[in-house]
Amino acid sequence: MKHHLLRLLFILVNFYTFAQDSICINKTIKHTIPSAYLSENREYWVSLPLKYADSIEYPVIYVFDAEWRFDLIKNISFDLGANKKIQNSIVVGIPHIDWENKRGQDLTFSRSRIEYDGEKVDSTWYNDSNSGRGMNFYNYLIHELIPDVNKHYATNNHETLIGHSYGGYFGGYLLSLEHPFEVIHIYDPSIWYSDGEVIKKFKAKNYTRKTKIHLTYQPKPEFHKSKIETFIKALEENTYITLTQQFYENDTHNSLFLDSFYKGIIKTNQ
Repeated sequence: MKHHLLRLLFILVNFYTFAQDSICINKTIKHTIPSAYLSENREYWVSLPLKYADSIEYPVIYVFDAEWRFDLIKNISFDLGANKKIQNSIVVGIPHIDWENKRGQDLTFSRSRIEYDGEKVDSTWYNDSNSGRGMNFYNYLIHELIPDVNKHYATNNHETLIGHSYGGYFGGYLLSLEHPFEVIHIYDPSIWYSDGEVIKKFKAKNYTRKTKIHLTYQPKPEFHKSKIETFIKALEENTYITLTQQFYENDTHNSLFLDSFYKGIIKTNQ
């Protein structure tokens, strides 16, 4: 009888360990945060790497614009991690709820009076309804979302941020603020916004955090391109930043995203 009980206990312990520590399906897990900074409930989405184990700590890849980008990023990351091309990583998607309004509010810190081609615009273009609440979103990201991820999952404090367009502008703006990211990907960023305020903010900051930045961009329009290249020069002058960059001469604002992520994550997630 004692032998049978010990055998049953061994089976149960091993089943419990497998059930708790091993997930082999690339599924999406949804969480909701009642945000004090945004005054609303906000979701975030999680994908775990192959054979995730609570006993192992993992880097985390945070992805803006999760409505469009999360499935792409989680599938590529899952495959690259499983095949040992990158570290096995937790992927966290950050949706913005409302593309026309909330996304602009989340990802911009001011109300631009200039467009991506250099055209001046009035207050009917960028206003309180669609822009300028980035500091609230920054506080949500830093003080609510990231701590919630760390509470629920086995993380190792190695954090990567993926931002495209406005998200790239936000990633650049972070360099003038306190942030936890060791790696920031900035794809065709809206550095033109508010006539290059990201550049001015960065130059005014004594930036001393070691950070890997992967920046990509394309040539149109010229005003947009020239602001990015001015930002690149400022980044290159900072000894704490390791910059990798790629110019996609024959791509568009959106078509460069896939290759930017694939090449960038292999370079920065080793």
